[in-house]
Amino acid sequence: MGVSAHYLDIDWDSPGIARRIEVSTYPIEIDTANDGTMHAEVSIFRNFAPWVGLQLSGQLANVEPATVDADGERHPWLPVLDEHGAVWWIPATGWSKPSSRHLSEMHRSFGTFSVELGPSRNLVIDAVANELDRAHAQEYLDDFQDELVWLAIGKPTGALGEAGSDYSRDLVDALREFAYAAGRILEHPALEIREVTALVHQSRLRPNAETFRAVLRRPGAHLYPGRSAQESADVPENRYLRGLVQHCRRVAQSIARSSSRHHGHLAARSAREKARAADLLATARIEVDQEIFDNQLADIRRHMDAIANWADGSVLSRSTEREYRFSVGKKYEGKGGGLFYRNLDGDSPNGAGEHFQVSVVQFPEGLHELVREAQGIDKDLTLALVGKASVRPFTTANGKAGRRATFTNVSAVQPRSPVLERRVATRLRYEREGWHRAISSKERQEYSSEANTALIRASQFDVRAQEGAIASAALDAIESALGHQDASWDRLGVSVSSSFPMGMRFVQNPIYAGALAAFHKVMVLEQSTGIGEDTLEKLGRINVLHASALYERWCLIKIAAVLMQDFSFVPQPDWVEHVVTFSTQACQPRATGFTIEFTRQHPSMAAQLDVEPVLANGRRPDFRLRFKVSTSAGNLKAKDDLAWDYRPSIFGNFVGQHSGLVMDAKFRTRWKHGELADMLTLLVDAKDYGQDGDRVFILHPVKGAVDHRTSPLVWSRDCDYGQDHPTGHAHGSIQLGADPVSAGASTINLRRLIALELQGVFPEPEFVRINAEGAGQGNQWGEKPDVCRYNASLCIACGKAHDITDVTQGRTERGNAKWFYRCSDCGTTSMRTPCFGCGTELHKNGLQLTYHLTIADHVANVVCPDCGANF
Repeated sequence: MGVSAHYLDIDWDSPGIARRIEVSTYPIEIDTANDGTMHAEVSIFRNFAPWVGLQLSGQLANVEPATVDADGERHPWLPVLDEHGAVWWIPATGWSKPSSRHLSEMHRSFGTFSVELGPSRNLVIDAVANELDRAHAQEYLDDFQDELVWLAIGKPTGALGEAGSDYSRDLVDALREFAYAAGRILEHPALEIREVTALVHQSRLRPNAETFRAVLRRPGAHLYPGRSAQESADVPENRYLRGLVQHCRRVAQSIARSSSRHHGHLAARSAREKARAADLLATARIEVDQEIFDNQLADIRRHMDAIANWADGSVLSRSTEREYRFSVGKKYEGKGGGLFYRNLDGDSPNGAGEHFQVSVVQFPEGLHELVREAQGIDKDLTLALVGKASVRPFTTANGKAGRRATFTNVSAVQPRSPVLERRVATRLRYEREGWHRAISSKERQEYSSEANTALIRASQFDVRAQEGAIASAALDAIESALGHQDASWDRLGVSVSSSFPMGMRFVQNPIYAGALAAFHKVMVLEQSTGIGEDTLEKLGRINVLHASALYERWCLIKIAAVLMQDFSFVPQPDWVEHVVTFSTQACQPRATGFTIEFTRQHPSMAAQLDVEPVLANGRRPDFRLRFKVSTSAGNLKAKDDLAWDYRPSIFGNFVGQHSGLVMDAKFRTRWKHGELADMLTLLVDAKDYGQDGDRVFILHPVKGAVDHRTSPLVWSRDCDYGQDHPTGHAHGSIQLGADPVSAGASTINLRRLIALELQGVFPEPEFVRINAEGAGQGNQWGEKPDVCRYNASLCIACGKAHDITDVTQGRTERGNAKWFYRCSDCGTTSMRTPCFGCGTELHKNGLQLTYHLTIADHVANVVCPDCGANF
């Protein structure tokens, strides 16, 4: 390509001369279009303004970049040398004497800048305004580093990342043991007798060359310089030991900071759960969100108006047409298709005429789709239709007599929706009552159940937070003790060395040998976790100049944290090394990606997180997450036992099913109206991120970014889970940001998104009826089975596997199986049921974790994302 771009923080000495240049850890991504034009997106920040710097090589090495304005005028860029003699080209437009720095148009305005790179190459820079300050950018970096450290020292199996887990306890004990052993050495350090020159009385004088020179200068003096002995602690063993003390101090300091932050997040989660429980228990009247109600009402009206305004464009004589009045039923799956109907002027209630068992209507193309969508919203939809139809008898596949009414012309359609009429009447009532209503007894039970679950979760967070506080306090004490030891060695004049001494003191002296053995324990644990001084040093070199790339790394560690802490997946042993290498490399963007494998034993599952995977069209989204699940009741024996896909549904395979979750991080501090939707359209349609059947979601930190709210749930202003028909959860966006005030509150949006993908791969539980002899008998259609013999699902709130006793089975009104789950650990309940309209699997996860669309004034009633039916 011949061009690379970085953010630069420049300290100016004089015009064109830089005193210091700090280069961003991550380069700016540059894409090349089909016509050869290069494109880059850069950020304009509020109170710190890094420069955009270009380095040219190859055929562009001798090119002078220039910005070309709207009038075609060229503005050459300024070359600046860094401390290594490398040339950086920056878009400087002048020198400000008062502030002693160069100015740039990119610091004052945003938009598109065209940069000419010679006669045949162009770089288009899109400057995006971001109201980000250094403190906020530093919060992302600190949270990334602390989260990585805490996850690394988490428990190697089971629920990872919990305070006081195996590695963290072992590290605290090992560091404490080393601090004690090193302190014992400081009480009696090894000393060395050295000959020095000092002022000595004549009676004890041991002369040297300095003595004779002093006698000649000052004859008859009482004190002369001479040879003297002095004890010194600055010996190789002590120098090496001081290096070990500093090493362990840095490790303890890093883990203590990470533990403190994690403790704060757990305490905040506990406080939020307690507050939510109190609100649920205190609720006597529900506030109905007028905006959501009106948006949903407008959506129903839109469907009905689309039918009323439909016309096929043909012109027939009114004498050949007649009026038909009938109600519309579900789709007829037999040959020829169509919809069931019932003639309102004379048919029996089952939808058949006097001599027919089945009645099917076939509308013209276009009207059929509109009516079917509206029927999903209102099962009692009726139509008054003026047109011409031919009615012919036919026989169904199972031998029933039927009639098919095929409309060849439709000049007018008038739909009547009882649901719309009831919603309009309900709106008038809510207006009179101030958009509030009393909760029902069933809702009171649901609220009480959710409040109890919230209190259980709060108590669990309190326990983990208390353990974290204990670990943090212990680490603080260790860090303080090692700090005092380092200061004491400094007062003794002992320098620092990383070279192991050649002497035998660490072998022969038991105190020194004990300190070395304690340090080796620390090193073994560092190697086990991947968090050592080398790793901490690499993480410390990351800067905040490239906020967008930093946000991507932060999102990566948050995805890993949700999988490990909330869903109890165990990562591959070398995952920390992969993340650190990826996060600290300063190579060209998109140079390489990697994969982290996660597993859990019960239920037998695996997760694969691909970082910057290469799609078939060459595009590289930031993340792709896919789950594997056991396909049978047996345990996993080999990789062949795992399926990347959905378990086949009893309703068949639907287009709406997905094979994975693609997530792309987009750092913004604000979105212009419609910009987020346009960005999502770009990823889905132009870049085709969902080409393998994956869902496509944008991760971004902006609150309140949803322009058109349709959900009454708590996430409606910040997230779009693709809940509206006909999206079918195929694409959307969620808010995910590092906010020190909310202490990671937005992470629940990510947990809800991953739960959406995770629940889609859970196989159906298997139930059997126990006969009189105690033997299991497969459940028959219409029977209510007694015992669950196999289940492979987990609680999406705490990550605990559902035992077979946690699952019960029921039947829908149409006889289809549905399942109820209740976690025996935290009490979280959910229901899994097929949609009565199309069979799509739906999950009711309560007020906090439901991701489907729900009714504005009855949030427990979900709307099918595939057909729009609600119940």
